Amino acid sequence: MQLDLFAHSRDVMLRNDLVEALRARDLPAGRKARARLAAACPQDALLAPAESLLAQLGHRIRPFTEPLAASRAVAHIDGEIRRAAVQVFGPGKGDEWLAPLWLAMGDAVAALPFHPEVPAAYAAGLLIRARQWHRAREALEAIPSWRRIPHPLAWMSEIAFELEGLDAAWPLLAELAWLDPARFAALARHLAAPPLARLLREFDRDLVTDDDAELAWFPAWALVADPELADVLRSAHTPAQSPPEQAAHAVMQLLALERQGRHQEVVARRKLLRALNEALFERYMATRA
Repeated sequence: MQLDLFAHSRDVMLRNDLVEALRARDLPAGRKARARLAAACPQDALLAPAESLLAQLGHRIRPFTEPLAASRAVAHIDGEIRRAAVQVFGPGKGDEWLAPLWLAMGDAVAALPFHPEVPAAYAAGLLIRARQWHRAREALEAIPSWRRIPHPLAWMSEIAFELEGLDAAWPLLAELAWLDPARFAALARHLAAPPLARLLREFDRDLVTDDDAELAWFPAWALVADPELADVLRSAHTPAQSPPEQAAHAVMQLLALERQGRHQEVVARRKLLRALNEALFERYMATRA
C-alpha cells in the first residue's frame, strides 16, 4: 500500500493541478503546473497536449481580414487543439473547453462575408459551435438566398432544431437532403433527435445501402413511414424539383387524396411515384396492403 502511494500520489496530484489550471484557463498557473509535472514525470502523456492548450491560451485571437487565414486558424483549433482538449478533459468536456475559442473566432471573423469556397471562415458555423444560437441565426440571415446553399441551410437546420425543436427543423432538413444528402446525413446523425434517429435506422435497414446519396429519398420514405410528417414537410421546396423531391410531394398528395377517396387521382399519383422510385413505391404499397 505504501508503494502504491509513493508511486502514484505525487504524479496524480501534479496531473490534477495541471488539469485544473487548464480547466480554469489560468495561463500562469498552467505553465507552473506543467513545469512541475515535467520535472517529476518527463515522459508523462499529459505534457504534450497541455503544452498545445497553453500555447492556445497564450495566443490572442485578432480580427481576420482574409478568409483563408481564418480558415487555417479554424482548422488548427479543430485539429491539434481539439485533440489536445479531448486528451486532457475527455470528449464531452473537451468540446466544452473549446466553446470560448469558437466564440472568439466567431467574433474575429464577424466582418467577413460568406464565401462558399471557405465556409469555415464564416461566423455562423463558429457561433453554432459556441452554442450561440441566436447570434448564429442573425449571421445566417445576412447571407442572400441562404436557404439554397447547403452549408448555410445545414447551419440553419441545426439552429431551428436547437431553438424550436424537430418539427421546426424538418422542412429545412428535407431541403438539405434534396440539395446535399451527404451533408444531411452528417447533420441528421449528429442531432439529438430520437424520432429522426429511429427513422434513419429504419431507412438504412429498408434500403440496405451505404451510399449517403440515397438519403435524398429519405424525406419521401419518412412520409410513407410516418404520414403525420406531411403537415410539417408541406412547406419544404427547392427550385430544382429533383426526383426525390417530386417523390416526397407525390407521397404527400397521395396521403391527402386517399383521405378524400379520389381513386382516379390516387392511381395517377401512384403511377408517378412508381416511375420515380420503384423501391419507394413498393414500400408505400406495402403499407396499403
